[in-house]
Amino acid sequence: MTTGADNDHPHAVRLIFEYEGTDIRLVSRQRVEMIPPPSDRLADQRSAQGIWAEVRDAGRNALYRRVLHDPVRHDAEVFSEDSDRSIARVPVETPRGTFTVLVPDIEAADHVALVGSPIGRTPGLAPPTELARFDLRPGPDDAPDAGDGGR
Repeated sequence: MTTGADNDHPHAVRLIFEYEGTDIRLVSRQRVEMIPPPSDRLADQRSAQGIWAEVRDAGRNALYRRVLHDPVRHDAEVFSEDSDRSIARVPVETPRGTFTVLVPDIEAADHVALVGSPIGRTPGLAPPTELARFDLRPGPDDAPDAGDGGR
């Protein structure tokens, strides 16, 4: 892995997650040649809200943080019967779907942790906690691609 600072050959890791209810699975980890988004502040997380991905070293120190915009959808837009309101939001009983996170390919990275309020609770009511952790160490299938493909 590289530090992600090599501008001639920037590398990132594209992580694709699937979720159903509170279960989150990493279904794809792919090295790509592209520049990842900048890190969000690594400051104290106790007052933070929402869900974010943290790239951490083996000592669980955060090396990179990316705040995620509602990766787990708890509601859906549906067409309403009310003519004054054509679209309405309704709660989803068992949320399911996928989301993607692009993180830098950092040499010291050991794992990525998804951190936030427990899934299914209103953000801000529970202190942030580690929701899931996934290995980032390179495997045999981690050759970089062109950075513009799918899985």
